Amino acid sequence: MPSLIFAESNSHDPYFNLSFEKYLFDNVKEGELILYLWQNERTAVCGRNQNIYKECNLTALERVGGKVARRLSGGGAVFHDLGNINFSFIARDALYDVDKQLKVIQKALEHFGLIAEKSGRNDLTVNGRKFSGNAFHRADGVSCHHGTIMIDVDRALLEKVLTVSDKKLKSNGVDSVTSRIVNLRDLNAEITIEEIKEALLIACLKVYEEENFDSEIIVGSNNVISATGRSGWIASGSMLTMLQELADNKDFFASDDWIFGKNPDFTATINRSYDWGDAEICLVVESDIITDCKVWSDSLYPEKIADLEKSLIGKKYSEL
Repeated sequence: MPSLIFAESNSHDPYFNLSFEKYLFDNVKEGELILYLWQNERTAVCGRNQNIYKECNLTALERVGGKVARRLSGGGAVFHDLGNINFSFIARDALYDVDKQLKVIQKALEHFGLIAEKSGRNDLTVNGRKFSGNAFHRADGVSCHHGTIMIDVDRALLEKVLTVSDKKLKSNGVDSVTSRIVNLRDLNAEITIEEIKEALLIACLKVYEEENFDSEIIVGSNNVISATGRSGWIASGSMLTMLQELADNKDFFASDDWIFGKNPDFTATINRSYDWGDAEICLVVESDIITDCKVWSDSLYPEKIADLEKSLIGKKYSEL
């Protein structure tokens, strides 16, 4: 049986919360499964390989004091506010099981009389309407599966902030992004953030057949509160070391280089659809040779995008 670790952030800062997720990812040990719960205030979060300028209305976001962030995983853009709770499952390969992890979310919703079903590439739905989008990241034998749970999200603001293409809307058979999503409180008015948190913890223990979490770590913007087991799960050493890792990670996630990326003057653009997602392939071409490449995509597999970029450099543009 795994050693279950519960982690939670009291911060609503997306850069801090992403930094803590990376800390957990970098320090999880063999035999451990981490369930991490967190919330962001008014934030558009793009997938690792998405073009933020095309996915988000940055002006609308700035008007409400919101932030834009980029995560390590692939997939599409999402909007977070305090009517949404985010979950992350982090484990090494031997314990990582997406179906089992999704079962935790499904069992939590059963507590409220709701039947959640997997849909499409990465969604969870109730009655055919999406309440959770999921994304994935893997490196060095460790995987992270994270997603949203919409409880009482500001749907009007979501539609203003996310600029979903007509092509994607038509592929889902809907007229607007809000017509295919649902807040869980619209289905059960008794659901609250705190009740969902409790239901998730209970469901996790049931799915993994454990009585208690072996360790707990709760972090906030100015404090770290540790509980049982593994010295509060300060995995990489001292408290000072942990705080330094968090600070370094936060600087990375808040940097313009990470969020917006570098955009040289591309000389050619190719738009293609694949079974793994849509791609906008931007190229710098000199004398028919591709000298630089950037691929924007909602693919769930960011590692594939990096490989594609590398494979195109040095090839002849006329042969594509």
